[in-house]
Amino acid sequence: MTPANTSLRVPQRRKRAGITAPQPPRRITVAYVPLTDCSPLIVAHEMGFFVRRGLDVRLSREAGWTTVREKMLHGEVDAAHAPASMVFQISHGLGVTPVPCLTGLILAYHGNATVVSNELYDIGVTDAASLGQLVARLKGRRRLTFACVLKYSSQHYLLRRWLRSGGIDPDKDVDIAIVPPPLMAECMEQGHLDGYCVAEPWASVGILRGSCRCITLSADFDPMHPEKVIMVRSEFEHDRHDEHVLMISALIEAARWCDKPANRPALATLLASRPYLGVPVEATRNALVGPFRMGGKSTTDASRAIVFSRDEASRPSDAKARWVIQEIRAHGLGNDLPQMSQERVSALFREDLYEEALALTPAAARSPAHSPA
Repeated sequence: MTPANTSLRVPQRRKRAGITAPQPPRRITVAYVPLTDCSPLIVAHEMGFFVRRGLDVRLSREAGWTTVREKMLHGEVDAAHAPASMVFQISHGLGVTPVPCLTGLILAYHGNATVVSNELYDIGVTDAASLGQLVARLKGRRRLTFACVLKYSSQHYLLRRWLRSGGIDPDKDVDIAIVPPPLMAECMEQGHLDGYCVAEPWASVGILRGSCRCITLSADFDPMHPEKVIMVRSEFEHDRHDEHVLMISALIEAARWCDKPANRPALATLLASRPYLGVPVEATRNALVGPFRMGGKSTTDASRAIVFSRDEASRPSDAKARWVIQEIRAHGLGNDLPQMSQERVSALFREDLYEEALALTPAAARSPAHSPA
């Protein structure tokens, strides 16, 4: 069997004693987009969790998801922080040349927010229903423009479902643009957007600049939806299994650290620094520490705004994979996506790899974190 076909079956779990990193370690390059949900990668790198496992991991900051996707397609990186849907998109060639990929870890739940411009908020748009009424009044006179970060992304699915909840047809009544996360607030300020759905901290950047108002957090709109994953090409898992499992173990430990309330202020400061997100620390604190500032004087509880490990968040389960598949199909994006057998789903969302990595993770790092107060 060639490496390209290894994603079609789930191999038997290897024995724990056989997991070692090569000496000297081979470089593992991991692409990421500057978002709060890449926190486990940053923490594993900064706190030495990778090095402790004998790994040489280099993080490569990318401008947006298109760059990440292309680098994965062409084998320019070994792994990537990626939208959960990208595993299915690339593996099944949805708009791209198919390349078998998989994930052994969910990096985060939630972490998204839907916002509208001050102009819309000031004329009464405070939820999807009031937006629907405005769209009906403006029909034939003005067409509103919203944005998400990628066609195959939770932000796109959440935005479309939110619009539909207000009686708005996302394909006929409004325009939806694709904008890289770091440019969302700027596009809003320049008057190009009427609203957007984006991962943190980029909603908070716009909110704290005073250019928009948050209407809903994804934690409230769709509780416990899977967000980002650590994705690798199937050939990487085939050729470098031990290193892959050790990398997942380091990320499990990092995710636990990220979810401990006492660590959240330090995490916000680390992420905000120039090498990583390069934003004001208030923007990263908004979702990580809270209370979440919605705009104006309004705030809401941030304890569930983004979750890294609590409630089995890291586990790449069948249910999480099915959520992604269902969303792709629900929005008419999966015409070329075949029906998925249980075996096929398990070959893409590799819970066996997660279990193998979990067994290598220190017991103290495996204990569940408590919800922030």
